Amino acid sequence: MKIPLVIGVSLAVLLASGCKDREADARKAKEDAKAKSRAEAARKEMDALPMAFKSRDYFKKNEPAKEPAPVPEQPKPNS
Repeated sequence: MKIPLVIGVSLAVLLASGCKDREADARKAKEDAKAKSRAEAARKEMDALPMAFKSRDYFKKNEPAKEPAPVPEQPKPNS
């Protein structure tokens, strides 16, 4: 009676430990790290794009550039 019980328990332990994929946790952690780095790179690129390609303001009036007023000439004092 003890022999089948010992064999059954040992078989259950072997199956329980052998079925677990030990590399799955490491693979998942590595994939998560890669996904985070890709997301961070995409976020940085999306933040940089509006600075590189600025669209014009469509609601702004097209007014000519203002020229500075000419400075009136000062008469030179006679010495």
